[in-house]
Amino acid sequence: MTKTIYLITSAVILSTSVFAQNTESGAYAAPVLKYTRLIGQPALITGGKGGWIINKRIALGAGYYVLTTDVNSHFTDDQSDQNLFVDINYGGLEFEYLVFPGNKFNLSFNILLGSGGLNFYLKNVTRKFSTRNLLVWEPQLNFEIELYEWLHTDLGLSYRLISAYKELYDISKNDLQGINILLIFKFGKY
Repeated sequence: MTKTIYLITSAVILSTSVFAQNTESGAYAAPVLKYTRLIGQPALITGGKGGWIINKRIALGAGYYVLTTDVNSHFTDDQSDQNLFVDINYGGLEFEYLVFPGNKFNLSFNILLGSGGLNFYLKNVTRKFSTRNLLVWEPQLNFEIELYEWLHTDLGLSYRLISAYKELYDISKNDLQGINILLIFKFGKY
């Protein structure tokens, strides 16, 4: 999987480098907050992403996200008689298309293609019980406002799709998928 992501990234960068020689480009770094539901419970996922923007319209980048709130799996460990909690993280390549480049108000379409992991643990215990690998696809729609030339704020919606997941502790793929409400602060000029 890592080799595939590396090859795709290299191909995209090489193919756009010729195109980008005669165009304007810029870059940004952005902290990201995602409000969602996991296993039927409210959850906050935080992370960050960065992107290289070509001709003020196409962004190529990467992002990484982690669950920052406690989410109960509702599965009880027999030895400790405590519920297991879940921890999810994922990241990968991000591709974004800006509809109205150069405007104060913009609309963008974004997709994350990546991988991650789902871990089960007991609170206050460092030992992980089980881990599952995930393949994550997350399309999103953002409304962007340029606050300053160097700061843009995005409000958006995305949908986290999980594939390549084998059910564990009665947690299904549907328990992990869902809508995210996004708040993004992009620092950079483009």
